[in-house]
Formats: sequence, structure tokens, C-alpha cells
Amino acid sequence: MMGALRILLAGLILSLSAMAGAAKTPGGDFTLHSIKGEPVSLSSMQGKVVLLYFGFTFCPEMCPTELLQFKQVLDALPADKRQRVQPIFISVDPRRDTPDVLGPYISNFSEQILALTGSENELRTVADQYGVQFRYVPNGSTYTVDHTASVYVIDSHGKLVRILPYGTPVSELMRQVSSLLN
Repeated sequence: MMGALRILLAGLILSLSAMAGAAKTPGGDFTLHSIKGEPVSLSSMQGKVVLLYFGFTFCPEMCPTELLQFKQVLDALPADKRQRVQPIFISVDPRRDTPDVLGPYISNFSEQILALTGSENELRTVADQYGVQFRYVPNGSTYTVDHTASVYVIDSHGKLVRILPYGTPVSELMRQVSSLLN
């Protein structure tokens, strides 16, 4: 009986260890492309607090709301601190969100927001790193994109420190950014 219990416990411990090892911590470095076609890596943002959001320009509500919050945070910061914050919008709709579309769209919110994109495979790789889901949903003769709508707060060392769900008040986003700037 004791032998069977030991085997059962050993199996349970091995299973839990395997599950813990399989659970991947979200975040990490990536390289995508700016609207000028230049490669941009998260690691090139060292020293800055990064606010990362995945979305698309045809998004009717969530994306503009989050980008407006990025603008509000930037506007509320003193100039010296504002330069230490880098908001990034990663478009998960590379078919429609070309540089000619992304540039003007982002400039409606703030020239400081960096728009990035890539091939669908590159975008899926980065999305997987952050636990982001997106899928294309037919909508008549066109499509929409269902996507995770969270803000990923990354510290000045490139480490993901917070995931803020859609609907988080701008005051909380500001609090998170301020705590990382101090």
C-alpha cells in the first residue's frame, strides 16, 4: 500500500512539474516593422516604459479607446518623463493596415505612438509570446478581427510587468506608468 502511494505521489509531482515547465511566462523580445519598413525590436526600447497594444485600424471601439488612453497618459506626463515612455500599436491586420493606412491612423492619436506590423506569421509569433489571440471573422464582403484587447506594460528593462484588461481606467494606466518611471 505504501509503495503504491509513493508511486502515485511521484507521478503527481512529475505531472505538476511538467505542467509548471510547460507554462510559459508571457513577454519577451521581438522584431517587427515600422511604417517606414524598418525593423524595430523591443530590445531597442531599453530605458523606456513600453505600453504595448495589439489591434487593427478598422476596429470600431476598443482600439481607438486604448490609443486615446495612450495619448492621455502622454499628455499628462511632464516632457522629461514623456520621452521615457514608448506606446506601441501592433497591427494584426497586415492585409489592410499598410503603411499608408497605419501612419495617418496613428497620427490621429499621437506622433509618439509607434505603429508596427509584419507578416501574419510574424504577428502570430509575437502574439503567442504575449498570450494574445486574434482571428479574422468574415463579415459580408469583408472581415473584422477578433482580438485580445489588453495593454501590456513593459518596464525599462524589457520585462512584462502588467497586463491591463480593456476598460482599465486611464488613471490606473497612469499609475502603472508613473510607478515605473519613478
